[in-house]
Amino acid sequence: MNHESLKINRRSALAIAGLMTWLMMRQNAFAAEPEQANALPKAVTIQQLLQIVREKSPRYAVARSQIEAAEAEVVAASVLPNPKVSYGRYDQAGGRVGTQFDGMSQQNVTVELPVLLAGQRGARQEAAERKVDVSETDVQVEYNQLVRDTWGLFVQLLAGQQRVVVLKEAQQELERLKTIISGKESAGTASRYDVLRITQEMQNLQARLENAQTDIAGTVGKIGVLLGFADWQLQASGTLAPIGAPADANTLWQQVENNNPALESARRETVAADAGLERARRERFPVPSLFAGTAFTDNPYGNAIFSGVSVDLPLFDRNQGGMAKAAAEKNAALLKHDLLLASTKQELERSLDVLARRRDTLVKFEHDVLQPLPALKQMAEDAYRLGKSGLLELLDSSRSRIEIKLNHLDLLTGEIEAELDAMMVSGLLVATLEQPKHIQQQD
Repeated sequence: MNHESLKINRRSALAIAGLMTWLMMRQNAFAAEPEQANALPKAVTIQQLLQIVREKSPRYAVARSQIEAAEAEVVAASVLPNPKVSYGRYDQAGGRVGTQFDGMSQQNVTVELPVLLAGQRGARQEAAERKVDVSETDVQVEYNQLVRDTWGLFVQLLAGQQRVVVLKEAQQELERLKTIISGKESAGTASRYDVLRITQEMQNLQARLENAQTDIAGTVGKIGVLLGFADWQLQASGTLAPIGAPADANTLWQQVENNNPALESARRETVAADAGLERARRERFPVPSLFAGTAFTDNPYGNAIFSGVSVDLPLFDRNQGGMAKAAAEKNAALLKHDLLLASTKQELERSLDVLARRRDTLVKFEHDVLQPLPALKQMAEDAYRLGKSGLLELLDSSRSRIEIKLNHLDLLTGEIEAELDAMMVSGLLVATLEQPKHIQQQD
């Protein structure tokens, strides 16, 4: 084998090795995506879901990043101004040497240092730190809203899963009724029309079941979009039931003043506006600069040292614009706090009124409508067997039971949504995450 053949074989071997390495890297990259998806559990309770929201959600991580940005402003406010070094050179351009200065050239070196004598640095630090406080409460406001939206979608997912259960049970019931009707047809006491009619009813129910399953898929997708997770096909684990949130306005209003993150954010914005106004007042004073330097000639050698101070004369610009802007921001913060306080109180009253109405409706519905269902079902089937009613009455009874059960799910969902609204306004939403009563983990 000649030298050229060896070179070709080596190149082929290197190309094959490179291709294999690339394929292995691509395989590892594709394998990492399912591994990341598998890191999230498939079936979750509300406790587990909200823990994932806080610890793993990209959306919450993005919200928290604004705190880091505000903290960077504190670092910037703490930095002292840089000294300035200047250098200059004078060269003899004409005339007789010595008329301007000794030698052919003169060089100057000057160091200038700004001095913050009016407390500007401390005022800047204070204003930046108050902005960090505002950012922290703003993140809490976003987290509170994120918890509310996530919890609401979780309730919708639970209700959707329960709707599928109700419709599947209705399918089984229609299968049983179809067996009864087919038996009566064989006995000559029912017509072919009855069999076709109940078959059509079963097909209609199948369409409703498929639509309910599509709604579940849509809700799962909304949760993934909200939290920033891709390809997470989660299932809700738990039982749909009211949370049991308190509905006393006086008690909840005390919680509002202490726990509502939006009100706390508005209060901190007022404090931050005060700090900003103080900073603007400090900034109206000019910043003096101390300078020192030396001037020397090289031929003949001569050296002189000089020092001094420079300062702007605040004859025209005394930071009037900055103080006016800071005063306007403070006034806006006060107005925002007062408006938010009034709107929060009104929102609490509205949510509690809705909650009370939904609770009354649910209690009446469960007692007057839901509780008699088993007896009504038995009566309808007995009447059909004995020939006292026809197929239409039997199917109407079956449809009514389905609609009542689905309506019950809607009423449950509505009450839970009202409870979540009241808890969010009062600031109790995040505080109740440890043991929410309406979600009990299934065995």
